[in-house]
Amino acid sequence: MSMEDILKVLVDSRQQGSAPSQGADPMAHLIGGLLGGAGGSQMTGASSQQGGLGSMMDMLEMFMGGNQPGSMDQSMVGGDPLIMLLQPYVTQLANKMKIPPEIAMVVVTLVAHKLLAHHPTSGRDSNSFDLDDMLNQMGSGKIDSNILHSSGMVREVSKRTGMNEADAEKTLNSALTMFGNSLGSAVKSGKATKSSGAAKVGNAMKSTGLQGKKIKK
Repeated sequence: MSMEDILKVLVDSRQQGSAPSQGADPMAHLIGGLLGGAGGSQMTGASSQQGGLGSMMDMLEMFMGGNQPGSMDQSMVGGDPLIMLLQPYVTQLANKMKIPPEIAMVVVTLVAHKLLAHHPTSGRDSNSFDLDDMLNQMGSGKIDSNILHSSGMVREVSKRTGMNEADAEKTLNSALTMFGNSLGSAVKSGKATKSSGAAKVGNAMKSTGLQGKKIKK
């Protein structure tokens, strides 16, 4: 499983309109496997569907603590399954923006948190920006700076990392574009297009305007 899989389920949820009331929740299945299978939260059955994404959001919030002393137990981060999931994005962002990996981790986890907050089962506030609009912009590779500021993300990154707002905006733009590139590539590569579930993801990508967009590098 990769972060791409989780993002595809997020996009697919745009077709659902609300949290699933009956049957299996794909997001809970993915997160339950990630956390429970790795020895984190032991979630099975109903408890997995209720707490899967919520548990992941809790962990993201911990990692968003930034470089403040005592905000994160670094000795526990190395083998954490969620960190391993995000590490490719962290490394890419750190190299591209020439920032310390610790700072890149804060930005990447914040972006993941803000995106996943729009899933019906996240239990988090999803009103800071319109996800469909954001997906369109992520697919184009250029994020509207007004949204980054009005959503509070620039201010939050600046506060958590110590970067000035201009650098925080550039770093956020790069991080969001990376996620958009990853999601668009996953759909184009046809990793799961043989399944009906993947077909729904493809339709969701098309409806948001993300599918077929070229990413600026």
